[in-house]
Amino acid sequence: MRVFRSFKLPVSYHRSALAIGNFDGIHKGHLAVINRAKHIAKEKKLKLGILTFEPHPKSFFRKQYDFFRLTNFREKFLILKNHKIDFLVNIKFDSEFLKISAEKFILNNLINELNASDVITGFDFVFGNNKKGDVGLMRSYSDKTKKFEYHEVSEIKQNNLEISSSAIRNLLRKGMIIEANNLLSRNWCISSVIISGKKNGRKIGFKTANVKVNKFCNLAYGVYLVKVQIPMMFKMKYFYGIANYGVKPTVENIDPLLEVHIFDFNENIYSYRMNVEFINFIRAEKKFESLEKLKSQIIKDIEQARNDRLFKNN
Repeated sequence: MRVFRSFKLPVSYHRSALAIGNFDGIHKGHLAVINRAKHIAKEKKLKLGILTFEPHPKSFFRKQYDFFRLTNFREKFLILKNHKIDFLVNIKFDSEFLKISAEKFILNNLINELNASDVITGFDFVFGNNKKGDVGLMRSYSDKTKKFEYHEVSEIKQNNLEISSSAIRNLLRKGMIIEANNLLSRNWCISSVIISGKKNGRKIGFKTANVKVNKFCNLAYGVYLVKVQIPMMFKMKYFYGIANYGVKPTVENIDPLLEVHIFDFNENIYSYRMNVEFINFIRAEKKFESLEKLKSQIIKDIEQARNDRLFKNN
């Protein structure tokens, strides 16, 4: 999958089927848009492209509020690559981009520069200065100019629950991992480099790999059942374990940190990138009276995790 950082693409990528959106999380609703674009591309024998924006507009407008990214750009790229997308147009979302009116975005970017054959978006897509563009305007320009065909994908619901990035974030804030994963159609994952910690876990017999997560992440503090992968060392091999996300109130109050204890594992993995998939929520983080009581609880957490299903490092 080729990645472009501007609207100026080689002519060979013109007249493509183009799905547009932020696609944060690439959940089932996003997949409906991507699959519609994929179907159109196959039917018309076109290249399949994705147009998205970085940073996420909400991150750009408000740096400190209760929002966090479901997928960073690296994760988004890997997920899209697995869906066999031909190319990704990743546009920088900044003050200059904000000045572009909805009409100019369609005429200059979609028609004149990208020269898209088919444009596909979700039902709630908005764009342009002050969000004045919407699916109605996109459809109107398509009908009026005949320069591209526009396709709107209707809202997707599951058990009467809206499938959206916001809904998934709210579930993660409550520790409702299984429900969030169900809307995503995969396990929610954090990918980051393992850092050296204070090795407090070793003092009570549990080695942990420490991972700093995105500062906007406000996943519920607590203990989770996780599946981890360290691609550069073990390729596609997975390991299971438990992870604590929080401020470690028993030992010290710190900035939120993700600590992962991998079952039956004793390798030096500092500085390697680790993918942590969240499978289930075990319990909320709490302060214990002593390290011995914390150790006793961790043993119970591991027991519960192992009893949830058959764990075997593959």
